[in-house]
Amino acid sequence: MATTDKKFTATEDSTSKHPQDWGRAMSVAITRLTEMAREAGDTVHHEALIGEDLHVYVEETEEGVNITMSWTPREQAATTSGTAPDGAADPETDGPGSDGDDAHSAAGQRFDPTGGSTAGLGQ
Repeated sequence: MATTDKKFTATEDSTSKHPQDWGRAMSVAITRLTEMAREAGDTVHHEALIGEDLHVYVEETEEGVNITMSWTPREQAATTSGTAPDGAADPETDGPGSDGDDAHSAAGQRFDPTGGSTAGLGQ
């Protein structure tokens, strides 16, 4: 990917101030990021965002919020070598969780969507 010197930013609005309602705005903004990269001349697909750092900025509006997603693509060589562009170890290929079992977890702990609640189990 030759876009390491580029930063793409997309903003979408949500008519809700509740985070659980922001999914559509976020997904549209994320889709627009890859569309902008293609318009800039890159042959990028949505899968190119997997393993990339996306930044989110949420700004309150009168009706809800604006969700701004930004993305600065990494060089493909850096993502496949196990080293991030700044020379640091790449968490996707090095260190705890690099086998994919602990992906998207904090401190190596698996995500529990119930928050540990047992309510409703066995009923």
